[in-house]
Amino acid sequence: MTQQPNEHLDQYLRQTHIRKQTQTLCTLTIDTISLGVIVTYNTNHEVTTMSRPTFLLPLAPIALALTLIACSSGSATPAGAETKPQVAAQPVEVARVERGELIARYAATAALQAEREAQLVSEMPGTVLKLLVEEGEAVRKGQVLARVDADRSRLQLREAEADLQRRKNDVDRGEKLLARQLIAANAHDQTASDYAVRRAEVDLARVSVGKSEIRAPFDGVITRRWVKQGQLLMANAPVFDIADFSDLRADLRVPERDAVSLAAGQPVSFTVDALGGRAFTAKVERVAPVVDRTSGTINVTVRVANRDRMLRPGLFTRMDIAFLHVDDAVLVPKTAVLGNRNAAIAYVIVDGKAHRVPIRLGHESGARVQVLEGLDAGTEVVVTGHSALNDGALVEVLPTVTAAIAQSRAVAASGSKRS
Repeated sequence: MTQQPNEHLDQYLRQTHIRKQTQTLCTLTIDTISLGVIVTYNTNHEVTTMSRPTFLLPLAPIALALTLIACSSGSATPAGAETKPQVAAQPVEVARVERGELIARYAATAALQAEREAQLVSEMPGTVLKLLVEEGEAVRKGQVLARVDADRSRLQLREAEADLQRRKNDVDRGEKLLARQLIAANAHDQTASDYAVRRAEVDLARVSVGKSEIRAPFDGVITRRWVKQGQLLMANAPVFDIADFSDLRADLRVPERDAVSLAAGQPVSFTVDALGGRAFTAKVERVAPVVDRTSGTINVTVRVANRDRMLRPGLFTRMDIAFLHVDDAVLVPKTAVLGNRNAAIAYVIVDGKAHRVPIRLGHESGARVQVLEGLDAGTEVVVTGHSALNDGALVEVLPTVTAAIAQSRAVAASGSKRS
């Protein structure tokens, strides 16, 4: 009766060894107090039993089977084998390269300037006798704006005119005497020469008297008054600033790459912030023939017709020039482009992986940019999450909102790890 359980135990161990083909040493111990059996199993298939009271032996096969199952499951992985870490796919957002209409525009800001403006000065010294206009008044060409004391100049003019009349009489008398051969010809010539010099002095005195009245050189608006009535002026002291509001211009500094597409006569649209963003139109008047060496830009002059006088010099404007139109252009979102214009790249998605592709860019159109080489229409490109990508990296394409949230969390997590 005591040998039958041992025979069953030996048969069970041989079958278990053949089925599992274990290569490791498995030692199983059953507490002698509870079951009364200690079983040792090794690769040599040796089983050692220690008998305790015979009434506990029938439980030995059951305990041994349970222990062998636990041992075999724990030794399923071969010794020395290492589990390779799985690389997590990076969340990204993608967009497709499309074909569409391209309208290349150049946008810039500039302050309006008057094409004709001047600072009026007093060419002769004297006291300001009267101011006839004020700032903001419209004036006409030739209108008297102010008068300066010219009493001294007038007296000098009278003196010169009187002397001129005397010399004229001498010339007339000399002609008569010369006709009668009563004087020498050279004496008459000297008298005539002195008369001509004096006549020029009289004309100069008249000009000085005329300069005492400051007149408008063209139609315009008085933009600033520099003097007060009764003020003593020095020669060439400023008196008024005047500008013609009907003819304005704006000077733009355009990069040479865009300036080559600009030409005189092209339409320009612009808005003025001070007027609630109201839109106006203008035209390119001229493009400078040379490139500024310091900034690498070309000066472009835009002429603004302001016949309704809504605009004024100094207003801040936002200029927009449409200089190129392409009906069928390859377009990609600007957010998909990394690097600069001379060395731009993009990441395309192929079989769940991101691949780095060099591209050559053309002109920009709003939020998109033209691709001349490197991408075809229909290609998926990464637009969010590409800052941390490497060539060949696994990616997970997410919706727009999900990708943005995942990217921000990844950046925050990387920052916390670094800190």
